[in-house]
Amino acid sequence: MESVGELLRTTREAQGRTVDDVVKATRMSRAIVESLEDDRFSVLPAPVYVKGHLRTYARFLGLDEESAVQMYLRFTQQQESDELDEWDAVEVEIHDRRKSFERRWALIAAGVVAAIVVIVLVVKWVSQSPPPVEYDPVTAGQEDPGSSGNPGNTAGSGDGGGQEQVVEAPIVVEGQNEAAPEDTMIVWNKLELMAIARERTWVKVAVDGEVVTDITMLAGERRLWEAEEDFTLDVGNGGGLDLFLNGELLGTAGTGRRLVEGLVVTEDGIQE
Repeated sequence: MESVGELLRTTREAQGRTVDDVVKATRMSRAIVESLEDDRFSVLPAPVYVKGHLRTYARFLGLDEESAVQMYLRFTQQQESDELDEWDAVEVEIHDRRKSFERRWALIAAGVVAAIVVIVLVVKWVSQSPPPVEYDPVTAGQEDPGSSGNPGNTAGSGDGGGQEQVVEAPIVVEGQNEAAPEDTMIVWNKLELMAIARERTWVKVAVDGEVVTDITMLAGERRLWEAEEDFTLDVGNGGGLDLFLNGELLGTAGTGRRLVEGLVVTEDGIQE
């Protein structure tokens, strides 16, 4: 299906007119004329101005003005629908990644818990094991001190001679001083920044220093980014973009329809 931009170009060429002829007759800039013919409406001002330029161009070529405007509206509606489908796909991908992270960290947590249980069991087993015992050697034929002055009694005459003395060795107990294992906590720090457009605005986003998005957002459109440390934003219409960090509203990117450059968002919020 022919777009409004293709209709304008083919009609102009069929009439043997150049872009410069259009610029001179309509007083529109060359950039605007070329953007209309290329269907690049996102680089043009608000839709009300686009409609006015389309009517002027269509009138110059002898085309029906309202038909040109309706073709433009159908084109933008289809474009918005395609962008919403793309956003749905992004949300599905983010959901799948989040589930993958959750499964991975669940396995790690289970491994840590199992290791703690093993350590506790080993400590308990060591604490309940028999303490070491040291024995002093005992001389098997030690003489009785009462008969030390009479060597002849060593043969064992009578009840008092040649008695063996058994000495019990002292028991030495080594104290256990094992420290209980500390609990291990796994912390996952992830920043999520959501932007919701109040009005049509251009947005450029860098995640951890790397540019990942350079688009024009339409009113009501949402975008979500994830970072380890920070986000840096350039916004064409600062007051037309609401920012949320980890689900909490930070406010608008700026005030009024002013250009905002180098806006930094960290875990502490918007950095002035």
